[in-house]
Amino acid sequence: MLKNFRAGDRLRYPITISKFMKNKGDEVQKGEALLQYTYKFERTIGDPALNEERTVEETGYADWGCPTEGTINKWLVKAGDVLTKSQLFVAIDEPCPHDMQYAGLCTKCGKDMKEITWATESMDTDRATIAMVHDNVALTVSAQEAMKAEIDLQRRLLQQRKLSLVVDLDQTIIHACIDPTVGEWQRDPTNPNHGAVKDVRTFQLDDGPRGVTCGCWYYIKLRPGLVGFLERMSEYFEMHVYTMGTRAYAEQIANIVDPDKKLFGHRIISRDENGSVTAKSLQRLFPVNTNMVIVIDDRADVWPRNRQNLIKVTPYDFFKGIGDINSAYLPAREDTLGAAAAAAPPAATTPLPIRNGDASKSPGAPGQANKIPEHEKAVVANPNGVDEAILQLQVQEQERALEKQLKERPLLHMQEELDKEDTEPTSTQSSEEGDDTPPDAPEQQNGHSPTPHHRHNLLRDDDNELSCVEQHLTATHKQFYQQYDVRRASRHRTQEITSELIPNVGAVLDYLKGQVLKNCVVVLTGIVPQGVDVMVSEIGLQIMSFGADLRRKPTPRTTHLVVSSARPRTDKVRKAARIPSIKIVNQDWLAACLAEWRKPKITLVQSGGQPLFEEEDESGGDVSDDEDDDDDEEENDTFGVIPSEPASPVQELKKMDWDDMDDELAEYLGSDVDSDSDAESLYQGTAKRKLDDVDDGGDSAAEEGTGSTLSKKQKLAKARTTGLRNVENVGEEEKDGEGGEEDGEEEDFNDELEAELEAAFENEDMADADAEEPEAEAAAAAAGKEEDEVESMEE
Repeated sequence: MLKNFRAGDRLRYPITISKFMKNKGDEVQKGEALLQYTYKFERTIGDPALNEERTVEETGYADWGCPTEGTINKWLVKAGDVLTKSQLFVAIDEPCPHDMQYAGLCTKCGKDMKEITWATESMDTDRATIAMVHDNVALTVSAQEAMKAEIDLQRRLLQQRKLSLVVDLDQTIIHACIDPTVGEWQRDPTNPNHGAVKDVRTFQLDDGPRGVTCGCWYYIKLRPGLVGFLERMSEYFEMHVYTMGTRAYAEQIANIVDPDKKLFGHRIISRDENGSVTAKSLQRLFPVNTNMVIVIDDRADVWPRNRQNLIKVTPYDFFKGIGDINSAYLPAREDTLGAAAAAAPPAATTPLPIRNGDASKSPGAPGQANKIPEHEKAVVANPNGVDEAILQLQVQEQERALEKQLKERPLLHMQEELDKEDTEPTSTQSSEEGDDTPPDAPEQQNGHSPTPHHRHNLLRDDDNELSCVEQHLTATHKQFYQQYDVRRASRHRTQEITSELIPNVGAVLDYLKGQVLKNCVVVLTGIVPQGVDVMVSEIGLQIMSFGADLRRKPTPRTTHLVVSSARPRTDKVRKAARIPSIKIVNQDWLAACLAEWRKPKITLVQSGGQPLFEEEDESGGDVSDDEDDDDDEEENDTFGVIPSEPASPVQELKKMDWDDMDDELAEYLGSDVDSDSDAESLYQGTAKRKLDDVDDGGDSAAEEGTGSTLSKKQKLAKARTTGLRNVENVGEEEKDGEGGEEDGEEEDFNDELEAELEAAFENEDMADADAEEPEAEAAAAAAGKEEDEVESMEE
């Protein structure tokens, strides 16, 4: 193999070629002198004590040693040339290119690539630095060999019309835990969780964690529909496993998922071969280009260099609160898009990206050990030199997390809490029974044995995420080969595989995902923690990858405000509620968009529930059900924060506590009303009945204009400056116009009260009408005169 060599950076430039010791065609050995060169240097001479020190320029002579063995093919310099910097020196035919090495030894000639001599400019291990084998980082190849291997792989995949699919394990296609409660439930058919865990697989690791967890059982639950999903995907993809678990752990999972080695074969990369303690990289397998590679993983943050190739999967959280059993080897996850606090949405909305929020914060979750300092998380080791200090720290944290799960048994405690809630009768049930039966007494039915109490199961196997992932993968595969066929047809079906001919699957994914939230201007509130820039947050990056224009604050251009169910009434929500065009949605809506690659429709909030979603039409607009335009604002008011139209005084009075009103009026109006008994009779009893009768024509008396003495006295009491109604709260805005809205409400209130009083005392007035009529007319005239005087004073 012909290889050109440079002069090297260690020479004292400028140098002058003086003579050659070897000619073209001569065989040379490593370290042998090939030519002689001269260089200038300065030397200080003289006695400094006698002040006779001076600098003189001298000429030095040196030999240039051969960096390899072989035959000289051509000299690239000639005698007398002056070189001012390193440049190509000589071309040598090598008997071995050393482009494939294993543990520092050339696999072709067997020579030690770590050997160093005085003529060595760099070690020969630099000739092969790329690890392309799944299960061994000691085997490395050169860049040229890697390119050849990838071209051969691409040609084979194109002939089979396949792509490469990299599959994560934990919480992507399986969920694992070591809680021994699972084994107990498997052996107990009467347990409510038996049906969900009966098909859970188990294994032990010989080289697993040490200490208390040594020899513990691992419980593995396959994601529903996994076997069929992998078999169907194997027709379109050549699949690889990439996990942050250990090699032994990954192989055990592969034996469960693919016992016949037909799906993944031996294409498995674990943490032991990853070469990084914090991140995954497709360049580990495909160092030249990743144009034909798709990744499915429940985390996007661990693929910093390959986000374009990623399809993010909703985490599979079968064992509640456990999270990722290998999360101690990863940085703390930041995509904390949790589920709504209330009832889960219907099956059409699909699971949430993170059903229980951050798994690292769950009780007993291995993620609690995921507290690696930032400066350590930033370290990314090369395949041949993983940072052992950080690796040891992660191993210790992982062992502590597993030990905590093994001892605390979180699943057992959660089921016990659920059983306690089932056995404790509610206050409604106790009041309805109305007997002396103890709460824990079994119910007798027709003299037979007591009916066993129904227990709710903690674990539910109702996940359907893989159906969505399958749709995304098949759509991407179809789009990729449609573009490939078009390009190949334009090149007259050339057989040469070039980079221009192969489409970029990452660009295909960008296009498909970008249509989901296209033309949407999204603002988040309560989703991203305070102090975190939403534009660089994990949730923000995902939203923007789906085509949305993400903003920090709501504006009239905003189309959707995504609200956290834990904090539904933030300042952004109140501002957005005043803009009818903004749709206020919770994180379930956003989760459905990211999981299903479509926008669900926002429907009315059910009583005590969360918003329901329906699929939009293909045009991108919401599916309409011929609803009236007047309902648009009501549909947008997902959280009930939009200000409603002013309610009528009658509706407002229905919400009042009339007992408190009696006490308040007695305190403030008692000194102003001429008769305490009149004031008491005015409000007590009569006012309480007002709301029930006002819809039955109770204001007829007011319409007739015949008021009673007591009602007129009540009007005079309210008009006086010492009354409670003249007290103005600090910061209360003045009403514009004559009387304003509140004055109008008070007039309606007075008229309705007057009508009530007329109806209340109608029978008594009729009995003594002839005797009291002169007195009533005189009192009315006096009251009217006094009211006129008060009004004239106010004017």
